[in-house]
Amino acid sequence: MRLWAGGALALALAGPLRAAPMPLAAFLSARRALSSPAMAPAQLAAAQQDPAAFAGRVFEFPATLCGLVGDDAQQMALLSADGGPTLSVRLPAALRGASWIDSGTRVRALVLVERTGNEQSLSNLRLLAAAPEEDVAEEDGRQAARQAALARRTGYPSRSLPYRRQSSSRMTAGWGGGHPVAALSPAALSVYGPYRDAVRRLNPRLSESDLDTITTSILFFSERERVDPRLTMAMIIAESDFDITSTSRTGAMGLGQLMPETARGLGVTNAYDPVQNIGAAVHLLRGHLDQYGGQLSLTMAAYNAGPGAVRKYHGVPPYRETRRYVARVAALYRQLCGG
Repeated sequence: MRLWAGGALALALAGPLRAAPMPLAAFLSARRALSSPAMAPAQLAAAQQDPAAFAGRVFEFPATLCGLVGDDAQQMALLSADGGPTLSVRLPAALRGASWIDSGTRVRALVLVERTGNEQSLSNLRLLAAAPEEDVAEEDGRQAARQAALARRTGYPSRSLPYRRQSSSRMTAGWGGGHPVAALSPAALSVYGPYRDAVRRLNPRLSESDLDTITTSILFFSERERVDPRLTMAMIIAESDFDITSTSRTGAMGLGQLMPETARGLGVTNAYDPVQNIGAAVHLLRGHLDQYGGQLSLTMAAYNAGPGAVRKYHGVPPYRETRRYVARVAALYRQLCGG
């Protein structure tokens, strides 16, 4: 794990806090890469009855490896799903010849129902990833324990509504008054501690509850909007230094310094609520990144001075404040990326 230390700040930059042993790491990576959650094993029976309805879907289930058939060109694994059918699945090249794969091995499998255009039976199956069931269950237990600890400390799941988006538009959204603590991915949970410590060092006056709220919101919304959380951190440092009640002389509010009109347009009802503020700010960042093809200088210039100013001057406006702001965010981001 790479760390950046600047003064009192020490922030995890990339990767999990500890390296997971192979093949568990490969399995967890494949699961995180899924565009939608894997189907439960209980749905295997329905898939057998109507394979076409499940084409393109991925199942996750524990199984016993009954044997391997075929040659080096195409090897098949026979998986007996717990309480379900025995399936013949294509074995990926990465698992062929693996020392831990043997008859009788208990595995957790990610199996894709491949699209063929003629799905008459549940026979076109590909094993995306597999790992020893004991290792996956142990890791899932650790993740559940982390989430439970956060929930006990914050109390968010019991007293608030979950985050919800009320509009599919990229630049307009409604932000629920709740908190996404229970929705953090394993990847986000793995760097939660260092990010929280960094926020604490930047603003030691924050309460434990506020630290949890801010850290979780940064990681959740950054992942949801596909924004590097280090960029979110750099933006908030430049805007407010993590002062929740910060108000600029022009009326910009909260952690991401949302202008009143911008906040209203994004459906924010309380710009000083860290969840709503960070959610809207990251959403706004994503929109600018898309608009300017990922160019950091134009993205941050638009965040500070507005897209109209960027359009008027065909680039970063010649405003002293905006140019200083763009330079500061860029410098912070480079530092947070280890540059």
